[in-house]
Amino acid sequence: MLEFHQITKSFSGVEVLHQISFSVKSGKIIALVGENGAGKSTLMKILCGIFPDHDGQIFYNGQEIRPRNPREAEHLGIAMIHQELNLVPDLTIGENIFLGKEPLQPLGRVDFNRLYADSDQILQEFQFPYSPKIKVRNLTVGWKQMVEIAKALQVQARILIMDEPTSALSEHEIQTMFEKMRYLKNQGKTIIFISHRLREVYDISDEIVILRDGRYVGKYLKPEISREQLINLMIGHELSSRISDEQNDTDSAEIFSVKDLTVRLTQGMELAGIDFTICRGEILGIAGLLGAGRTELLKFLFGEMKTSYKGKITFSGKSWVPHSARESIRQRMVYLSEDRQTEGIFPHHHIQFNGTLTYLENLSRFGFVQESRERAIIDTKFDELRVKRRTLRQPILTLSGGNQQKVLLSRILLVNPLLLLLDEPTRGIDVGAKEEIYQLIERLSQQGAAIIVTSSEIPELLRMAQRILVLSNGQQTALLTARQTSPPEILQYAFKRI
Repeated sequence: MLEFHQITKSFSGVEVLHQISFSVKSGKIIALVGENGAGKSTLMKILCGIFPDHDGQIFYNGQEIRPRNPREAEHLGIAMIHQELNLVPDLTIGENIFLGKEPLQPLGRVDFNRLYADSDQILQEFQFPYSPKIKVRNLTVGWKQMVEIAKALQVQARILIMDEPTSALSEHEIQTMFEKMRYLKNQGKTIIFISHRLREVYDISDEIVILRDGRYVGKYLKPEISREQLINLMIGHELSSRISDEQNDTDSAEIFSVKDLTVRLTQGMELAGIDFTICRGEILGIAGLLGAGRTELLKFLFGEMKTSYKGKITFSGKSWVPHSARESIRQRMVYLSEDRQTEGIFPHHHIQFNGTLTYLENLSRFGFVQESRERAIIDTKFDELRVKRRTLRQPILTLSGGNQQKVLLSRILLVNPLLLLLDEPTRGIDVGAKEEIYQLIERLSQQGAAIIVTSSEIPELLRMAQRILVLSNGQQTALLTARQTSPPEILQYAFKRI
């Protein structure tokens, strides 16, 4: 059905795809895997018309195609769900789903009654809890991802490209989406599925295509290749099984505590019964389903949510009132958002600016930034985190998702933090970059930093954390020792109030 022949692509004179050739059969689910920067998203953006300027040929049902934009690709029957959200925040859910394809009345005006009725019918397939008339900006990143999926399914596509569609979804939502994918496959549609979660690759795919450093490595039927062989072909080295089994002995002093905390959130939700302490050198994981309050808890503690609360919070032995991000950073508490594109990077600036933003006050004299010091400090930090880059002045959007995440980590690490609040730090990251981030977290904890980390992947929390706090519908339902618990027990507490 689909054939790539000698596809080559360059950006600013740097070749990022090198003569990629392989074919795809109709009615298959193809997993496209590789590290960040391997060229997966770039190749798919060529297919869907975002990057029309390339060398090589694409054949679709025996005919050569070269879509000049996504609309042309959609007319050919090719649609893409992007890794980073492409929604209009000030439009409603329904308006986003039908953007550019709005149902019209006879006189050419938008038929909003039909738009919202059709949107509601689509969203019910995903057990969507909100009205299609709610603005997208009021949704969490997980529900925004579900809107993206619903939006893509409106196109009558024969080829559906899914770039990391499950990165912010709960296990239940992932299985719901997989059921939909299998249904589409049985209808004869072809799905190209990009994922860094190898468990999902083996769960849903028929064939696996591997890219590495912009080159085609091979295509395998799922039974032909083991997980270990797949990782070796992707990154060329083995991964360790766990960061640490016990809390580091750097300093057992308590650094942060929350006692009987209740926080009122928007839309009638609240956090309740939050009670924990964390010591220097400890990693505390936070588990819970989508909407359980993981992100809201971290944002509140960091000072990003101005709301009323009850309870007692202490930080470094003193009473702590979450006031503002600026004050938190000055006290060496830092936060990494799960939503890299909206709340993390400054997309129109270069990587030097994005990396040093929180540290500029320390690099200034008489109100002027000492640029030579800035370059030297951030260059060293980028080297430490192995950020793949050409220059410090290249736009951050030219980096892969994994390298963008490393730039954001550089930004918060320059503060030399006492407490790190990491919200889904490996979201959208390949297995190689994940390993680097795991090792960085371990190194920071060994140096005495306290770390609170959320993840939608329970095995990831079991690997990283010494203890795991479980939230269910805003309520703390358990505080478990990682070595003494299991995924079923954690899920039991995660579903306790649902």
